[in-house]
Amino acid sequence: MTSPYQPTLHRLPVDTSGRFAVLREFLLRWHGLDTGPVGRTVAAVGEAEARVKKQLPLAVREWIVLLDDIRRLGAWTDVLRDAWALRQVPGRQAFSLLVSGENDRHWGPQFRDLGREDPPTYDFVADWSGDGSGFSRGRAVAPRVSTWAIEFLVRYLYLSRSLQIELSASESELARLRSLGPEVAASRIGGSELFEFDGGLIHVELGSASGHTLRCYAPYREADNSGYYAAAGAFRQRIDAMLGRV
Repeated sequence: MTSPYQPTLHRLPVDTSGRFAVLREFLLRWHGLDTGPVGRTVAAVGEAEARVKKQLPLAVREWIVLLDDIRRLGAWTDVLRDAWALRQVPGRQAFSLLVSGENDRHWGPQFRDLGREDPPTYDFVADWSGDGSGFSRGRAVAPRVSTWAIEFLVRYLYLSRSLQIELSASESELARLRSLGPEVAASRIGGSELFEFDGGLIHVELGSASGHTLRCYAPYREADNSGYYAAAGAFRQRIDAMLGRV
């Protein structure tokens, strides 16, 4: 049995606080996590600012409060697989929003951009040419911290208690998905194309013109998993119909 999910992420506000409010709404609708409202602060914000000796912008503060809420609710491993950082990226003039579970990659804005309310976000990868303790700046992964945060959490939906199907789809099938509105809300956030509908979400990893990877999810919250395969089968049929495969 699936729990209802209604489209959320396609309503992407123009303001930073609004984008984090939508992300919190998504966590409530998908994971059942009531993380509370935006516009608050927690001790971890001041502690992070003390570590880097800099005032952090609104988007970074909202991210820290959100992480604190997720940790407080005991839901970290249902939402993320990476580790709390909130410090300077080793060897770089940048603030770490999060560090990978293998401790070989950080994500965050550069110090020079902290005067912007919602600064660009980069990844920083371990530099193995030295003693392995330093990091090199990689690519810009998002134009804003807030949009990076949304896309990042969507990419970890496989950690959630959900029905999960992975499919390959052609460009024509992807075009069909785009044409199904208003029943299917299509949106693009960073490098992710999303299709949301009543009861599910499809996350597209854009690939070559010959094929794309579709990760299809529907919330599943039953403590007894005896009905999982029947529910997953019904969900697969629904996705096939949306792709025009029936």
